[in-house]
Amino acid sequence: MANNELTKLLQDVVLKNDKPARDVANEINKPYPTLLREINPEDKGAKVGVEELIPIMKATGSIRPLTRLANIMGYVLVPMDINPEDPDEANYMALDLMDGFGRYSKALKSALQADPSDELVDSVEQEGFEAITAILTMVHYLRKRSEEEKAKNAPRLAQVS
Repeated sequence: MANNELTKLLQDVVLKNDKPARDVANEINKPYPTLLREINPEDKGAKVGVEELIPIMKATGSIRPLTRLANIMGYVLVPMDINPEDPDEANYMALDLMDGFGRYSKALKSALQADPSDELVDSVEQEGFEAITAILTMVHYLRKRSEEEKAKNAPRLAQVS
């Protein structure tokens, strides 16, 4: 893990989302200047505490910090609240899956064509985890759809027997 990786990720999550950082600060009951200091990787005097991760993720709508923590520890996260009745969700997941493999392939190609630096290896690892997560999420979605179809068809099968 690169130095300040999580702080840089939090800075990105807070500053580059649909909600202004000032609104995020208000939502988590933190003064705006303090939040900006805590997410600044160059500021060694103030850092976000672990207790503030969940409020920040809720306020921004991003679980990227949690996903990265899981990846660093060798795990992947798969969302459990998937709606199998929503075809848009399936389409989004399929596109996300293709995008993830594209980024993974690009990172892998870069690493294989050069002397693999720690930065390149970290990139391959991160993109690989994201691709694995997309695959497992799609499998979970398809299993839920299959279970719902079985449940719908169960009364018909009982009538036939």
